[in-house]
Amino acid sequence: MRYKIQALATGLCTLPSYALGHSFGEPYKLPMPYWMYIYGAMAALILSFLILGFFYSADNANRPHRQILIATHRLRRIIQRLKLLTILQVLLALCFCLAIISGIIGSQDRYRNFNMTFFWISFALGACYLSAIFGNWYHYLNPWKLLAIKARNFNRGRYDYPNQLAYWPAVWLYMGFICLELFGNTKPFSLSLILIAYTILNISCIYLIGAKAWFRYGELFSVMLRLIAKMAPIHHCHTTQQLALRMPFSGLLHQRIEHRSLLIFLLFMLSSTAYDGLRETSLWFNLFWKDPFHILEPLLGQHPIYAYVMLRPWYIAFETLCLLLSPFLYLGLFLFFLWLGKKLTRSSLSVTELSLRFGYSLLPIALVYHITHYYTLVLSQGFKLRGLFSDPFGWGWDLFGTAISGRIPILPDMGFIWNSQVWLILIGHVASVFLAHAEALRSFSNAKQASISQLPMLLLMVIFTGAGLWILAQPLQG
Repeated sequence: MRYKIQALATGLCTLPSYALGHSFGEPYKLPMPYWMYIYGAMAALILSFLILGFFYSADNANRPHRQILIATHRLRRIIQRLKLLTILQVLLALCFCLAIISGIIGSQDRYRNFNMTFFWISFALGACYLSAIFGNWYHYLNPWKLLAIKARNFNRGRYDYPNQLAYWPAVWLYMGFICLELFGNTKPFSLSLILIAYTILNISCIYLIGAKAWFRYGELFSVMLRLIAKMAPIHHCHTTQQLALRMPFSGLLHQRIEHRSLLIFLLFMLSSTAYDGLRETSLWFNLFWKDPFHILEPLLGQHPIYAYVMLRPWYIAFETLCLLLSPFLYLGLFLFFLWLGKKLTRSSLSVTELSLRFGYSLLPIALVYHITHYYTLVLSQGFKLRGLFSDPFGWGWDLFGTAISGRIPILPDMGFIWNSQVWLILIGHVASVFLAHAEALRSFSNAKQASISQLPMLLLMVIFTGAGLWILAQPLQG
């Protein structure tokens, strides 16, 4: 019986899913034992902490980060004369229109229809990576903002935005978006309906509270991409209209989270990606289906695996609940380690105030988790968009002569993928240690107190590093 259950569980674990599976596509053996990667990453974090403690002073922390202006007035005049931003905004809006139409009348094959690859891969993933490099491009090219520009009466809104709502609408939309991504099993037609519904939601909210308030607090992608853009090496200042180069992640220096709802949004960026990786591991699957605590079997009268069809909706509900609770679990960990730092330093700052000051130090981790988990999807499926433009409906067209050549995926060597993931995880955590240390030097009275306050935060970073690498390594060790 035990072996039958194990065989059935293994089979259920390998059920195929659309583009949400982002683990390795072929067997790969780690060149070194997993524990060596963990110890190496932890050692690098501790070493970076010691170096910062010795060489990075309060004067450095309080100094404005350097920027190099790269856009001249002449370049800006050329862009305005050619109406380049307007053209790009219209093109992006047309892509969304094509995605809606192709989902309604085109093939329902997820891989042949334009809208699935365009929205889930090229937009939902690619937009994040573009923002991490080129800054807040979405501020200028947002297709739903085009509606507000064309309907100028929408800009003012009919009601004042309630201050107590803050960023909660964006948090709720983000949670719904990730639930849809992980559990929605969307197809081209249903995705088109979702895009139509989201467009109606945007128009309604712009009409009620105005474009400025909605795109600052409510519209999911505006909030998410604006956060990611803070880490970009290319920065565009909306007020002075200046384009500048800066060190990556330096845009988070001297920044403070303005409301706890934005902190929850940021933590969900981190926790949802980690959870997506965790739910693909055998450990997570066995936690429910092998019933290690013997909770379900007495209730069902048989092992849960044999009631898979009946229990599947309950399993989805269980996973959804865990996903929605994940940012609050991360918040509890974050507040606990901040509280430890407060106790060690006897600081007069409240834990809430510390969380708002140090919250942005977690943003680099959220970014690198996102990249490590999903960039192989962009390479394997995202580059097929070139071919899908030639055959957006999946009808066998070849409008631009790219229908075949544009569908060849880029599949890097598995060793390259693993090593790049390790380095990205390490870089993100070192950046977070740096940002937290800089904020500590500004928040505490002296360097010694600042360093002591960061000992619990260093431990938290070590925990995050170990957990992140463990999740990434599971498909390689299974």
